Amino acid sequence: MTNPRIVVITGAAGGLGQELTRLHLTKGDTVIATGRSMAGLEAMRERLGAPDRLFLHRLDVTDNEAVRQFAAWVQIRFGRCDLLYNNAGTAVFVPLAQMRLDELETILATNIAGPLYVIRAFLPMMLAARSGHIVNIASLAGQVATAKAAVYAASKAAVIRLSEGLRHELADSGIHVTCAMPGPIDTPFLQRADQTGGYREKVRRYLLTPEQTAARIIRAVEAKQPEVAMPLRLHLLSLLYAMLPHGVKRLLAPLLNRK
Repeated sequence: MTNPRIVVITGAAGGLGQELTRLHLTKGDTVIATGRSMAGLEAMRERLGAPDRLFLHRLDVTDNEAVRQFAAWVQIRFGRCDLLYNNAGTAVFVPLAQMRLDELETILATNIAGPLYVIRAFLPMMLAARSGHIVNIASLAGQVATAKAAVYAASKAAVIRLSEGLRHELADSGIHVTCAMPGPIDTPFLQRADQTGGYREKVRRYLLTPEQTAARIIRAVEAKQPEVAMPLRLHLLSLLYAMLPHGVKRLLAPLLNRK
């Protein structure tokens, strides 16, 4: 892959996206950071010391035409995209019966349609170059669904399966696909998803920092790993849970559903 790399990161204004941006800048890469709020992106630029290899672009990943135009701009301005991070995401932790329709539609549009639009827009330039790497940020929630997170878990399960299918479709194309499945990360995302604060307290001992999560993802990307999950303990528990009989899963439900 050419250095410095051209790296596109959606949902880059804070938390994991900001840390991915920072680490790639320290590696000498050129980063195009996107988000729905230019104010948030500008604040991130200031926090990172206003590096000249950081380019900001307002983007709503649920707007297919805006995504298409953004990809065209990247190709014209930079000529290629070496690394594409689908990091934009959202969640609301409430039972489906209590979820507003606009909340439901926003989760599905951002977490499922968003990555599809972005990948579809960037694939032509990657296929033409026979090079590139797509990194989809899913979640361990996509492996084990719990109460109050049914919709979010479904959206992240879709990202996991999308990554798997793409890996098969692009096997001989020179393009790599990595799916990252982190557990809960200690960022404002959790506060927005569960404004009661109860979920964060219940998973506090499993919380990842944005720094350790981003570093682990980048190591996996540079090793061209197809998947990376963290923390290891939760990942192993999720694999074990998948093999359990449904009767045992029912017994474990009170433990899993402590949101």
